[in-house]
Amino acid sequence: MSGNVSLCIIIPVHKPVPSADEIISLKAAHAQLTKYNCFLIYPDGMDTVIYTSLYPELQLKPVEPQWLSSVEQYNKMKLSLDFYSLFSNYQYMLTYELDAYIFHSDFEDTGAFNFDFIGAPFFEGYWEAKPGASLSNGCNSGFSIRNVRSCIKVLSSMSKFRLEWLMYKLFLSHSSKLRTRLNKFTHNRYEVYISGKFGFYFANFHLNEDLVWSEVIPQLFPEFKVADPMSALKFSFEYNLADSLRLNGDKLPLGCHAWYKHLSFWKQYIDIKDLT
Repeated sequence: MSGNVSLCIIIPVHKPVPSADEIISLKAAHAQLTKYNCFLIYPDGMDTVIYTSLYPELQLKPVEPQWLSSVEQYNKMKLSLDFYSLFSNYQYMLTYELDAYIFHSDFEDTGAFNFDFIGAPFFEGYWEAKPGASLSNGCNSGFSIRNVRSCIKVLSSMSKFRLEWLMYKLFLSHSSKLRTRLNKFTHNRYEVYISGKFGFYFANFHLNEDLVWSEVIPQLFPEFKVADPMSALKFSFEYNLADSLRLNGDKLPLGCHAWYKHLSFWKQYIDIKDLT
């Protein structure tokens, strides 16, 4: 890795005892990532002894238990300026959830540092994508890299959209028909304002953080660069695995996400003997 690029790894967990498949994921991280500062993100007060016994080099980073109390709260953590500020000494952050698997650590070879956000690409239909579905813009965050400084810059600048949020609340939030008509009339050009999705910052509603970084933030901050689908395929697979492999020139990516849900495909590349 270039000397002027710094990378940290975060492994978020919420329970003291990992499952068998999570242990496989953690062992893969230990095999590939020990040369980087790797942080275990866990609820303050939780026992971490099993994780540190498997990965002694882990650095412990307890956070407010609320942040890891639910999927919704975890998504809010990953959209919090306070969270990114914990890692402001690093330029890039790899999120490695324990349903991910990393095959190698040649990050630069995948072009991962050319973007502000990169992960497994979406296909049309997302998790219900059918074989042959087209690639879509956007990336999954379970195994992803993001530019910490860019994320801090974006989240520090969100307050300038408060007036737009108030206008949305006053005139659009109560009329789904009006929002739909306006979106159609403007060819979705102002969808982020018409739908109020940028309210993730101002309102207490749930929106998956990878959709925020993939779809909402680039509309508000065009300079925020999300990986295109073909670049993302070099980095990670998640859905339509046979299609992903073919589109990537029959080469494995740097890593993958949700491998345990697709054992029929991944068992030829991941040693799953600990599951049997």
